[in-house]
Amino acid sequence: MKPIRVLIDCDTGIDDAVALSYALRAPELEVAGVTTVCGNLPVDVTTYNTLNVLHLLGRDDVPLARGAERPLARELEDAAYIHGSNGLGGYEFAEKAARTPEAEPAWEFLYRMLRAESAPIDIIALAPLTNIALLLQKHPDALGRIRRVVFMGGSLRTGNPTPVATFNVLADPEAAKYVIGTKIPFVMCSLDCTRGSYLTWEELDRIRALDNPIARMVWQAAGFYIQSTKRENAVDGKKKGIDIHDLCTVMYVSHPELFQGEHYFADVETKGELTTGFTLVDFEDNLRKPPEDKTVLFLKKVDRAAYVQHYMDVLSSY
Repeated sequence: MKPIRVLIDCDTGIDDAVALSYALRAPELEVAGVTTVCGNLPVDVTTYNTLNVLHLLGRDDVPLARGAERPLARELEDAAYIHGSNGLGGYEFAEKAARTPEAEPAWEFLYRMLRAESAPIDIIALAPLTNIALLLQKHPDALGRIRRVVFMGGSLRTGNPTPVATFNVLADPEAAKYVIGTKIPFVMCSLDCTRGSYLTWEELDRIRALDNPIARMVWQAAGFYIQSTKRENAVDGKKKGIDIHDLCTVMYVSHPELFQGEHYFADVETKGELTTGFTLVDFEDNLRKPPEDKTVLFLKKVDRAAYVQHYMDVLSSY
């Protein structure tokens, strides 16, 4: 089967790095380009991390463009308290990438790449949606060139880091509201789903035993991630391991058969006193929206055992 061509937008932190280690090696995917944005850390840090992860993966051939320095309408509140000050839990690259990002900003790079494709392709958004919103605001015709946006974020019942909001939405709720409001086909790989995509300490030990450079990065960074999330989140503190949210999102594109989901109408709260960043998902059809407005495929559940095995297979191939 021909690989699925994708563009990846990320804010490389820990789970982004894990997701990239899968996406750049999975036989089902072909990554046409990568963009970075502020989110987990400032964009200079996320760009540095992404360039060096690609270098470590042996994929300096994949073009990369630097994106937005701040959210659309507010200041950035990053997640260094989860990912560490360097975004990768203190992991340091032994060899640094020599190249620099593409000359144009991420939204122009995305537009150029989309126009060069013979058919619409997926954008996998592992970060706040600032770059995607800017792309669609500046180039409305890009809507017809994107097959779907596959996004890590949103939830039905709960949130992180607030009781109702997930980080990638809370970091730029105006961008998330705008992108969903365009009615572009949108896959929400929700917290409800990704909380079933954890790796245990035992599985991390299996990763460490692979003893290749990529596995060593994943083991060190994910080990830090477990400790920081258990410290910061009461729900994660009760688990046997750590949810690798971004990896789960990428794997939906390569293995959709592992997931359960349903289409709903959705929107984003941007001005709530207690609910900024909340993703309104009309789960019970209270709003009686017509089918054409139910553009969000909300992913509810993943087959964790198969998810872990697919990742182990790819990681062991390095």
